[in-house]
Amino acid sequence: MKKHLLPLICLCMLIVGLTSQQATAKSFFPADTVAKLKPEVKQIIEKVIKASGTFNISEVSDLYAPNAVVADEQPPFSWNGQLAGVQWINSVEKAVKDFKIKDFKVELQRIKTFQQTEEIVYLVAPVEYTGTVNGEHFEEQGAFSFVLRVVSGKWLIKSQAWVPRSGI
Repeated sequence: MKKHLLPLICLCMLIVGLTSQQATAKSFFPADTVAKLKPEVKQIIEKVIKASGTFNISEVSDLYAPNAVVADEQPPFSWNGQLAGVQWINSVEKAVKDFKIKDFKVELQRIKTFQQTEEIVYLVAPVEYTGTVNGEHFEEQGAFSFVLRVVSGKWLIKSQAWVPRSGI
């Protein structure tokens, strides 16, 4: 009888383990998660990415939350507050001028990674920057991670961070 007790205990532990994993997985993806990226959120991301290639600060001046944080690879590396997006765009423009990049362009790739509810969104936006430096082709690929929240009935960027492909 004791020989059959060990397999029975192992089977019970396996069943408990599997059911707890399913419960844990469900907590990662809440029931109120929306399956398709909201068009208004996508429009905000498109505006921000486009503005980073055209240096149009007026496009982003009202897209960031009062306590927003933006992080990127050029000094001073982070910007805070409602004007974080404007300050970041200015730093991108300065970097392009400092590195003498010509024909600077940006392309937003397809957004495949996101989680969202009715009031908050996390997404990863793959991006490619191109141009020429001293007549040579310049290319930098990477991704921005964004968190957007509804603030006073409007979607605003809470955080934004750049990671170059070389950093992944």
